[in-house]
Amino acid sequence: MINAHDIVCFDKQVIENNDLPDWVTLSDHVFATVRRAMTDYSETLPIGLRGTARNQRFALEIPTRMVQKVIHPWEITDRESFRQTDIAQFPVYQQFHAAREILSGTKWGVGGSLGFELTTDIPAVKETSDFDLLLYVDTPAGLPLKAIQSHPDFFEQFDTQVITTQGGFSLKEYLRNPEKKILLKTTEGPKLTKEIW
Repeated sequence: MINAHDIVCFDKQVIENNDLPDWVTLSDHVFATVRRAMTDYSETLPIGLRGTARNQRFALEIPTRMVQKVIHPWEITDRESFRQTDIAQFPVYQQFHAAREILSGTKWGVGGSLGFELTTDIPAVKETSDFDLLLYVDTPAGLPLKAIQSHPDFFEQFDTQVITTQGGFSLKEYLRNPEKKILLKTTEGPKLTKEIW
């Protein structure tokens, strides 16, 4: 199953005939991040290409059958960046290492620029990069509340996204009032609902 935040790899021939922005540089194998979006056809996958600048993002669709490899965010939590020495003092990298200890035994992943760099060995992280922490949870009981309550300062630094079978939502928003309707990011778009699990 391929979901939002996964990174997929495919041959450049799949998209080289598209009208791509000037900043897109295609190597033989292209890496892209899966977006949470509806597609025109069930056989296509919504993806996003990223450049070196934050505003360099390009959304498109590719045939799912052309995907050669899928890397899930929870599969890269034990990896180190190929630029480990250069980025060791960046807040995002230090938060990543802290998450390893705090969330040991929990199904979690890393998205954003760090997730992309860990997966692809393509430079993406900057000193100002955000830490995109993803928690994969099936039920409310699956939330690592003990770890969260034991490290409030850590989780206050960034917005953690909880990923369920229904979509994704903000951990901070949920913890403020678990019984209230919450903004859930779904394939069909964001919606305010209690049906988050």
